[in-house]
Amino acid sequence: MTDRPAPAPLVAALLAHPVLAAPAYPAPPPGPVADPAGLLAAWLLDALAAGEPDAQVVTLSTLGADGHPDARVLVLRDLEPGTAACHFWTEPDSAKARQFAAHPQAALTAYWPRYGRQVRLRGPVRPGPGCWTPSPALRCYVLHPVAADLWQAAPDRRHLSLHAERTPDGWTPADWTAAPVG
Repeated sequence: MTDRPAPAPLVAALLAHPVLAAPAYPAPPPGPVADPAGLLAAWLLDALAAGEPDAQVVTLSTLGADGHPDARVLVLRDLEPGTAACHFWTEPDSAKARQFAAHPQAALTAYWPRYGRQVRLRGPVRPGPGCWTPSPALRCYVLHPVAADLWQAAPDRRHLSLHAERTPDGWTPADWTAAPVG
């Protein structure tokens, strides 16, 4: 048997820090979920009502001109019922806006530690001409999800996940599956 060196201080601290250590792990709704947009809205409202810091702050991932992933944190400004279309603002000449013009696909993720919940939405981003913005210098963009992944952490690390896809007729009903997260 070979002796392994002790991990560096940062590695040791990362290994010792609790992962998804939520004060509460609410049970997700039982059975198939026919409306992931409604569940996402309920989770967001739960986080806002519980005082989750920056509950409306999400990460938006895009592709840069070089084809490499790019991500930034921004503020969610609206969530459309039924579709889970996510509205946010940016300047029309921002890096985000240029990336949307070149590669209009994006992913949006949110994480609410208080309940061990996270969400990922993927789909095209388009200008939202009907969206309100506080300034003419800002433009509204909307991510129109075609896929939604929701995760509910569990104390035994058998986290529950749900994957749903959007069709022209609405969301495909999806059921929760348990899977350990490494």
